[in-house]
Amino acid sequence: MNANDVMTQLKTANFDVPSEIDQFVAAVGPVDAALVNKCLEVMTAKGAATNPQTFRRRGQAFGRLAEQVIDVSLFSPYVRALKVCDMALRPVLVQLLPKVKDVAKYGEVAALLNSTDTAFKRSVAEALVLLGGKPAYDKLVEILKDKKHPGRNEALDAAVRIAGVHSLALLKEVLQSGTGEEKELALKYLADPKHFTAPNADVVPVVALALNDPQETVVISAITAFNKHCSEDQWFDALSPLVDSDKLPLIRSSLDGLKRFPSARSILILERKLQAGPNAVRFAVLGVLEALACDEVLSPLIIALGHKQMVVRQRASEVLSAIGRTGKVDIARTIIWLLRSRDVNVRRQAVEIAKSIKDPNNELWPKLLVVLRDEDWWVRERVIDVLIEMAGLNLTKHIVGFMADKSDIVRRFAVGVLGRLKDPNALGALVRAFQSDEDWWVRERAVEATAAIGDPRAVPYLEELVANNAELRISAIDGLVTLNSRASGPRIAECLKAPELETRMAALKAMQKFADPARTAAVQVLLNDPEPTIRTLAREMLTHWNISLPGETGRFQEGSSTLDRLLVGMAKIEGDDLILLSNRAPMVKRLGRTIPLTKGELTAEQLKALLVPLLTAHQLEEMQHLKDIDFSYIVKGNDLRFRVNIFQEQGGMAAVFRIVKGSVPKIETLGLPQVIRNLGELSNGLVLVGGPTGSGKSTTLAALIDYINRTTSRHIISLEDPIEVVHPSAKGLVTQREIGTHALSYDAALRSTLREDPDVILVGELRDLTTIAFAVTAAETGHLVFGTVHTVSVDSSVDRLINAFPAAQQDQVRNMLSQSLRAVCCQYLIKGADGRSRHLATEVMLNNEAISALIRKGKTFQIGSVISTAREEGMHLMDSELMRLFKDGKITIDEAYVKARSKKEFEPFVTAPPGADGKVTAAPTMPGAAGPVPSPSAPGPRPSQPMAAAAGPRPSQPAAAAPGPRPSGPMPVPRPSGTGGR
Repeated sequence: MNANDVMTQLKTANFDVPSEIDQFVAAVGPVDAALVNKCLEVMTAKGAATNPQTFRRRGQAFGRLAEQVIDVSLFSPYVRALKVCDMALRPVLVQLLPKVKDVAKYGEVAALLNSTDTAFKRSVAEALVLLGGKPAYDKLVEILKDKKHPGRNEALDAAVRIAGVHSLALLKEVLQSGTGEEKELALKYLADPKHFTAPNADVVPVVALALNDPQETVVISAITAFNKHCSEDQWFDALSPLVDSDKLPLIRSSLDGLKRFPSARSILILERKLQAGPNAVRFAVLGVLEALACDEVLSPLIIALGHKQMVVRQRASEVLSAIGRTGKVDIARTIIWLLRSRDVNVRRQAVEIAKSIKDPNNELWPKLLVVLRDEDWWVRERVIDVLIEMAGLNLTKHIVGFMADKSDIVRRFAVGVLGRLKDPNALGALVRAFQSDEDWWVRERAVEATAAIGDPRAVPYLEELVANNAELRISAIDGLVTLNSRASGPRIAECLKAPELETRMAALKAMQKFADPARTAAVQVLLNDPEPTIRTLAREMLTHWNISLPGETGRFQEGSSTLDRLLVGMAKIEGDDLILLSNRAPMVKRLGRTIPLTKGELTAEQLKALLVPLLTAHQLEEMQHLKDIDFSYIVKGNDLRFRVNIFQEQGGMAAVFRIVKGSVPKIETLGLPQVIRNLGELSNGLVLVGGPTGSGKSTTLAALIDYINRTTSRHIISLEDPIEVVHPSAKGLVTQREIGTHALSYDAALRSTLREDPDVILVGELRDLTTIAFAVTAAETGHLVFGTVHTVSVDSSVDRLINAFPAAQQDQVRNMLSQSLRAVCCQYLIKGADGRSRHLATEVMLNNEAISALIRKGKTFQIGSVISTAREEGMHLMDSELMRLFKDGKITIDEAYVKARSKKEFEPFVTAPPGADGKVTAAPTMPGAAGPVPSPSAPGPRPSQPMAAAAGPRPSQPAAAAPGPRPSGPMPVPRPSGTGGR
């Protein structure tokens, strides 16, 4: 291929694939300097780079040709081309220059650094690095002597890359006389192991020149480089004073150097800065401890794990977990050490660390077993939680070994663990324990653990206890019930004749669970029992078994499944509540309306037969004293859960079953404003959720608790009456207590709560002075407290709390609330305009300085005006939300008007004031109009032309408010009377 053909190809070929370049080079064959020069002219000609992608491929083809020619005569043409060519050709020329070195002309390349194009200067510097050697280095040093040269930074970069460690003198000169930017660049090279392998004693005095520079950014860069190369003594001489600086960046950078020195004096400094803070410094210290990863860091980590601020504790826990995973410390010994701490936060973090450590080789949990003999019950309980999660049924053989321990405490603990493991392999050890252990508690707990395993092989042993062991008889009966051993009915029925009240009651409840009418005769004997609760329970059982009682006629057809069928039916039509009243049909409340579920009525006796079996003996006594009973109920076969309230009314017993959603609601899906979600991130204070019954208060609180449980490692204690939503512990630890089941009363539960180390407390309902006083006090003492109140506005919610106290204490309570109250959210669930959906409307108050002052001064009635002007903070009034929902077409004007506090704002949207039934009528829309017609009382001019009379008889209309001209235009079609005016 001749020269012209070669140049034509370079001008026109696209070289779409690499193989075309190979074919082109092969076709051209050997080339000389003259041809390369001609091709270079083609590549640098004006307009050659019209298409950048194609030009880049042509440049590659040119490079393939030119690299064959090693001729110094090409050096200058390449340099000139480098100055004028398109940027896509620069990398090709930079690679070609070293092949045609002309040392005498290195100055031509260095001169190109005198440019303002930063990208071009980088290409030139790269070319000088490739040329390399002392000649190139000398040219660069000459440039650096010129303080005003525009290419000093690029020259310094190239010089260091060429000379490496031999550029130390040059960098020292830059640190002494360069600009701030140049000094930082020099220090970056000194800290880079590619140029100066660390540690390097020669670098230390050079870097030290910049430690006192007036520019803080230079000093920070100098500290970074100094940390790489200094000895421990040099660090303490030069940098230890800086850790007490008032400038956080200097402190953090200085502390970073201690990552190389795990000595006692380094640990002392880290401990001191960890305690002194602030948190930015504490986090820097924890980063150093993580890098050191040795036994010496455990002491300061213990300090951090016990810090009062959760963020510090969490970070320390992360560091200790990371160190444990490295295997550089004995994590089992460390966890045990932490678990023995007196600080509850340290112990809790130890448990979290143990849970976070992966133990694929089963090395950690056997070491933790030694702690199970610890005298501290808290340590044992926490460790066993972790061990069960780690080892599962592998623990059984070890725990069985503890059954022979001399300590009663250890044996009791071991029995409890076996009950949790539910491993059938432990059955033999448990049977031996309840047959022969010296400690009565061990024997009783062994019976419970045996039943918990659920193995039918245990039945004969438990039956033997029922027959021959009075001490364990009640536990054995309960165990047979747990095992659902209906075949044991005859043996248990014998206990109905026992002289002990507790034994008769346990046997009777077992008969109730088994629901075996074959035991009718044995139960009938108890109708004359001296104990009233036993007589009552026996009567109700016989009623459920459809047995006619003495003095009664007829048989009831409702069995124990009737209630479940009613509840399932209510759930199928998506009802909210099932209401059962004597001599009435079962009613369902759905979307705010009550509708009958069945046609037939429940008599007082039938309803009593349905409800009494749900109650304990204690609850039956409470009912006799006219007290209401609250508890939860589960329809197991259908996975339905209900909150139940049983009470007395005119016709007899009555009950309301409120359905509780089985899944924990996610706060992100409830349509709550973002400001409500943020309440879960508070660290302390009181948060109230208000609203009428059925407004979703419990759902909102459940979602908040779930959010905290999922996102933080806090201890949450809920006091509920009853438990509605079950929260499995996630990242947090959730303790749920049901009043009446886990605590006798709210008073008792509240007294013990603060001794149970909570971070977050949920009080189901602030119903009286006791619960309100507790919530306010707990919030004052640094806990985050959530509670519900039956109020419909934020100001009435605050008043509700204050007015619960005696007058003499109210000023003090106002002061406490002004500081501890964080937020109030009141809400309604409003029936949608489509009649099938419901929409959430909220009113939100966040306690700021203005609201705090109003609470303190007793001017809560002015809170609304503050909320209306603070929407940018996330606050809003209920009326504004109602108006928004109405204008969006989600709810009707009826619903908005009835719920509104300021009716006047809604009057322009109605044609008449609410009538006797409380309903309002939406304003009609004029043909062609954009919105509703204002009411007659609205301001503004009226149309001047009278309305034409409508033909035909007029429907009944309310009397006009006042005579006057009527609007012009066609009259809206009148609606027949009796439609509600909608």
